[in-house]
Amino acid sequence: MDRRTILSPAALVIVVALFVAVNLAAAPGLRWARIDLSQGDLHSLSEGTANILKKLENTITLKLFWSESAAGDLPGLKVFARRVRETLEEYEARSGGRIVLTVVDPRPFSEEEDEAVEFGLQGVSVQGGTTNLYLGLAATSEDGRSLMIPFLQADRERFLEYDISQMIHTLANPEKVKVGLLSSLPIMGGPTPQNPFQPSMPWMISDQLHRQFDVEPILSERVIAEDVDVLMVVHPHELSDTALYAVDQFVLRGGRAVVFADPLSEFMAVASPGAGMPGAGTADELLEAWGVKMEPGKVVGDLAASQRVSYRDGNRVQTVNYLPWITLRDSLINREEVTTAQLDNLNLASSGSLLQTEDARTQMTPLLSTSTRSMLLDGSTIVFMPDPARLLSRFSPSGVSFTLAARLSGPAATAFPEGPPGGDTEGEGEAPAEHLGESREEINVVVVADSDMLQDRFWVEVQNFFGQRIALPMADNADFVINLLDQLGGSSDLIAIRSRASAFRPFELFNRVSREAELKFRAKEQDLVSRLDQTERKLNDLQAQRQDPESPELTPQQEEELDRFLQEKVKVRRELRDVQFELRRDIERLQAWIKFINIGLVPLLLSLAAAGSWIVRRKKKPVTEGGK
Repeated sequence: MDRRTILSPAALVIVVALFVAVNLAAAPGLRWARIDLSQGDLHSLSEGTANILKKLENTITLKLFWSESAAGDLPGLKVFARRVRETLEEYEARSGGRIVLTVVDPRPFSEEEDEAVEFGLQGVSVQGGTTNLYLGLAATSEDGRSLMIPFLQADRERFLEYDISQMIHTLANPEKVKVGLLSSLPIMGGPTPQNPFQPSMPWMISDQLHRQFDVEPILSERVIAEDVDVLMVVHPHELSDTALYAVDQFVLRGGRAVVFADPLSEFMAVASPGAGMPGAGTADELLEAWGVKMEPGKVVGDLAASQRVSYRDGNRVQTVNYLPWITLRDSLINREEVTTAQLDNLNLASSGSLLQTEDARTQMTPLLSTSTRSMLLDGSTIVFMPDPARLLSRFSPSGVSFTLAARLSGPAATAFPEGPPGGDTEGEGEAPAEHLGESREEINVVVVADSDMLQDRFWVEVQNFFGQRIALPMADNADFVINLLDQLGGSSDLIAIRSRASAFRPFELFNRVSREAELKFRAKEQDLVSRLDQTERKLNDLQAQRQDPESPELTPQQEEELDRFLQEKVKVRRELRDVQFELRRDIERLQAWIKFINIGLVPLLLSLAAAGSWIVRRKKKPVTEGGK
């Protein structure tokens, strides 16, 4: 039988199967049949979104206002708009009829444009300013409540699912978790130590908290209200004993808390270096009552996780790894905890190390840790004119992984065994409160040994978009805080969605090789500087011993010392060049291997596989009559 008569039916079956599969995948009612092969399932809705949609009891209407007719010269925006529409269609398909999607083209001077303006959507002038282009989303619940995203920006494409799910979750759950904020730093805006007479803008973390929670700033009261679901305490070392007593009793009554305690506050140090390093006080006693302590004045430096910074050293600009500023990824983030399992990267600055006390009754579960290529640094070397290169040259890894954030659970005692400060058992403006010496149940507290991670400059780039502040996160710091408050407040559906935000994939091997070479280079450089200083001192001493110290001529001893120094300088510079050469050689070797694998090895393997398949088919080919 002719082989073509055998292959033709098989090819026909394949074509029919592909035709049916393509049409099934394109059918709106069968979107579940799609297969997402991307890393991290970036094109599928997360489990958190699926849970939110399952819990919907009432219908939510989504209206996408997209000026497709006005976007003729904006192909990039068209691609993004199609991505938005496909994502919204996925929500509708998986909601069981609880999400109703409508796509509207708000043409100029139409009723649809009036509706977009009524929702408060933002139009952008195009076509010479004669037309407004819209790409906004409005969500409306059955009871008439509505939320909107004024303009969906392509820069936030990574956060698209979170933004939509947060909107749906908020409409479906109008009662927000109440977060009590007790802070000695101006997170909500207001006077700062740097400029007490001019109020500052609220930090972007404040904006993120208000979007998700009912945030209530707490003054230095003795009693924290019972309706506070979660307490967020920032930099407790600057709080009064009265406020700390309120925190103590709130936790012992069963209240949940997140505490950002910092051995060195870089925010406070800007105004006064001394203010950046608080001494031991009641805040430390409060932490120890919960079974954890933080060594005062000690800051963690981690070579493996350190960030590269540029700074001016005299007349030159240097770029080095700055040990106290670290970026945590991968195994440095606890993947077993729901609040941190899917976070990508976190930026911390001059954070402390948490240790469990010897008599602790609570269980300590680390959430964030350093690598073993870390050590404790003296905070005074950082707060008073830090020298990144000198810190790097003196680095000596401890071989220990330090805990930067931890969850505490279990029984605990009060940090005020003698009662409230001043002996008053009544709260200001509150009914008399019973003083608790022991927790009524197991406490649930998270302690983070850093407060600077909340500052804008360490996690977000803020842009102004037609008078609105737009947050473009560089790290998941805000997600980490909100995840903690979500879980402690009893809601965790949004956690898995939020954690998918970043698609950044650093070249870890290149970074590790560069850091190791940088460490050797800076050590050599510091050695050269030290030898130079010693020689200059010797030359000055010899000059001072002369009878005619004002003479410009060198003595034989000075000339000998100077020649020796110049020879030593040339030797060390040669060693520095060798280190730099080895760094370039290692990186070039890695690049060559990667190029070979991508450009040469993979095509070679495919070619060998094709050749092997051809040989196998030739061997299996039947022999015709006559050996032909």
